[in-house]
Amino acid sequence: MQEVLSIIDAYSLTFIFTGLVMNLFLIILLAINYSMTANLKDKYKRLVKGTSGKNIENVLMEHIAKVEEVQEDFKELYSKLDILENRISFSIQKVGIVRYNAFQDVGSDLSYSIALLDNNDTGIILTGIHGRAETISYAKPVKEGQSNYNLSVEEIQALERAKSNDLDNVKIKGARGKKDNG
Repeated sequence: MQEVLSIIDAYSLTFIFTGLVMNLFLIILLAINYSMTANLKDKYKRLVKGTSGKNIENVLMEHIAKVEEVQEDFKELYSKLDILENRISFSIQKVGIVRYNAFQDVGSDLSYSIALLDNNDTGIILTGIHGRAETISYAKPVKEGQSNYNLSVEEIQALERAKSNDLDNVKIKGARGKKDNG
C-alpha cells in the first residue's frame, strides 16, 4: 500500500493535470451535446406543434393520411382539368374584327367582319354590310383557317387577325388576373 501512495505522491501533478484536461474535454463534449439536444428539442416541438400531447407515430399516420387524401384530390382535379382543356379547345379563343365603309355614301365604318375561331382555327366569320336603306348579314364557316366560300378583303383581314390573336400568347398581369396582349 505504501508503494501505491508513493507513486501517487510522485506523479500527483501529472494526475491532477490529466484530470483537468479530461474534465475540460468532458465540459466541451457536454456543451456540444447540449447544443445538439436543444436543436433536436426545437425540431421536435415544431413537429408535434398543435398535436395536444399525441405521440409522434399518431401524428405521422395522420399526416400520411392527409397527404394521401390530397393526392386523391389532385388526381380528381387533374382529370377535371383535362376535360376542361378539351372543351376549351372547341370554344371561341381567337377573335378578329375589321370595321369599314362598304359604300361611299355611308359614313362611320358601320359595316364589319368578325372572325370567331377556336383553338384549331375553326369557327365562323360574321359580316354585316350596312347601307343607307338596309343592312345585310352573312355567316361563313371556317375550318382549320380556311373557308369554302369566297371571302372579301375585309373578311380575310378579320380571319388573319383572329388567327394571330392566340390566347396562349396572353400574359397574365398582377394577382387580379388582368390580361395583357404582349
